[in-house]
Amino acid sequence: MTKKKEILNKDRFDSHFYMPDITVILFAVFALFVSQSVTGQEVSDNDEITVVAPYQPSVEDAFKINISPQIPDENLEKPSFDYKPLNKTFQYTSELEPIEAAKIQGESISKLYKNYIRAGIGNYATPYIEFFANKLRSKKNAFGVHIKHLSSSGKIKDYGFPGNSNTVVKLSGKKFFNKHTLSSDVFYDRKGVHFYGYKPSDYPELDLTKKEIKQVFQSVGFTTLLESNYTTDSKVHHYIGLDYAYLFDKYKTSEHHIDFKFGINRNMEFFKFSETEKLGIDVETDYYLYKDTLSIYNSGIIKIVPYYTLAFDQYFFKVGFNTSIQNNGSTKVHVYPIVRAEVKVVENYLITYAGIAGELNQNSFASLSNENPYIISTPDKRFTNNNFSQYGGVKGRISKYLDYNLSFVNSTMEDMAFFVNDTNSAIAPGLDNQFSVIYDRVKYSRILAEFGFHHSDKLNLMLRGKYNSYFMDNEDQAWHKPKLEISLHADYNLQEKILIRAELFTRSKMFAKLYEPDAATGDLMVVSEEIKGMTDLNLGFEYRYSKVLSGFLNLNNILGQRYYQWYNYPSYRFNLLLGITYSF
Repeated sequence: MTKKKEILNKDRFDSHFYMPDITVILFAVFALFVSQSVTGQEVSDNDEITVVAPYQPSVEDAFKINISPQIPDENLEKPSFDYKPLNKTFQYTSELEPIEAAKIQGESISKLYKNYIRAGIGNYATPYIEFFANKLRSKKNAFGVHIKHLSSSGKIKDYGFPGNSNTVVKLSGKKFFNKHTLSSDVFYDRKGVHFYGYKPSDYPELDLTKKEIKQVFQSVGFTTLLESNYTTDSKVHHYIGLDYAYLFDKYKTSEHHIDFKFGINRNMEFFKFSETEKLGIDVETDYYLYKDTLSIYNSGIIKIVPYYTLAFDQYFFKVGFNTSIQNNGSTKVHVYPIVRAEVKVVENYLITYAGIAGELNQNSFASLSNENPYIISTPDKRFTNNNFSQYGGVKGRISKYLDYNLSFVNSTMEDMAFFVNDTNSAIAPGLDNQFSVIYDRVKYSRILAEFGFHHSDKLNLMLRGKYNSYFMDNEDQAWHKPKLEISLHADYNLQEKILIRAELFTRSKMFAKLYEPDAATGDLMVVSEEIKGMTDLNLGFEYRYSKVLSGFLNLNNILGQRYYQWYNYPSYRFNLLLGITYSF
């Protein structure tokens, strides 16, 4: 008999999710065990299996357990701790190593030598010697000696003997006190020149010796100054000084100069916004006692200059006035305003400034002969009154190597001094080889440009150009005054072994006032004689063999030009000076 097996097809079950009940699960487990227990029984393909009932899944009801956890209500006591520190000392040993103090590596103090000598010889029979002797470093005082001599006795073709000399002896000293410094100098100065501004061939009847055309200026005197050196701003800073000089020449002209000066100033606090304020006053008495073979002339100026300065932020101001009392037999009072303002537009790079000022100056025999040593011994001496001067400009730095200053000045000057050839020569009639002084009212303008280039201590350059404009009231020209002046100075230090110096001077033409007789009337007429412009190039070399010994070579007027500083007074052409220096 064939067993019929009925298989419940899978598609007879619901395709949705179901959960079998427990009886079915138990039955299935039991059937599994029974099937495993039957061994050796094989089911053929012809056997039939009949499933009595279909599978019907069911889900029992779920019940929530309503239990809430609770913390039992118990009194918790904070446990107490009972401990005691151990009274036990830790035994240890240590060895300390000392720490050495830090050493600041500052600049070493260079060795100083007490004495320095510089000597040489050049063409045109030019001996040169200069000697310095100084006390070494001291916090109490300083003392020094300076002696110099330079002369030449060469010749200039077609002209008189041009020999000249200059000898200087100077003693300097300083005494340092706790709050003051006292400085003083004693000096002797001798200058010798010859009135060589003529051509002997034009005066065959004259046989002038060197002695007859010689002039010697000798000056002796002293300066002294006592000034405060307080380090606090609350003190009243002050200074007091006295200068004296006695000048005399070969032709019995003499002049005493007495200059007394005094000043005080103090830092103030008038305004809260100010950084520095200073209130002060300067007083000076400048007096001359002059005597020549024709006259006695005494004159002087008393100056009283109160001032006030104020600086804050990028601004600086100075105001005051200059009261100058003129005394030359009669008394006259001049009052000049002092106003100056500076603005630092760009710190260190662009500073603008402007102001107004005035000043009274005395033309003395000393000041005139220093400017022109070929002056007569009886010159006219007047006061130059700079009535009103306006100035302004800009200065600053283009880079860390290049500085500049550009400025202008406009002023009106009464009795400005000019040198003209004197027609009444004391040496011989008609030589015209000495100069007298004339005066005129002038409207003066000046434009100044300065540029400085500095590269460490090796290279330094200074270029300076000045343009002058003169508008005369009476004279035709500003005699012996050039309009354009340019100078260039350069110093180069090569490894502290070779020092090179270069100088270039150039100026435009100028004019001399001469007198020539009129062909028709015979009267003297004024003639403006042109003096050509000039360029003077100088070079100097120094080789340092050691720190104490070096040699130098100076080459002057390398272009070999014969130019004229004063009418009919030509300069030497190319000249050189060779020498050595020694420190000990």
